Amino acid sequence: MHSAATEEQARAAVKRYLQAQPNAALYVPDSASVLEVETRWQILVPRRDWADRMPNRAAFEVDKLTGEVSGVPLK
Repeated sequence: MHSAATEEQARAAVKRYLQAQPNAALYVPDSASVLEVETRWQILVPRRDWADRMPNRAAFEVDKLTGEVSGVPLK
């Protein structure tokens, strides 16, 4: 694991995480939006198959210290 101290590092961590998923082609990581929330980054990644639904993005959190990526359920 690498730390994710910057937005760029957090985006790269999510991109690596998504590439390892069986449905990686459904995500559009280059169009992700990033929010800094204290000790983590929150990254919203659009999904191709969710174009006409809400929410139309999947959410992930990246720990700044460890670079660990985890999914976040959206309502």
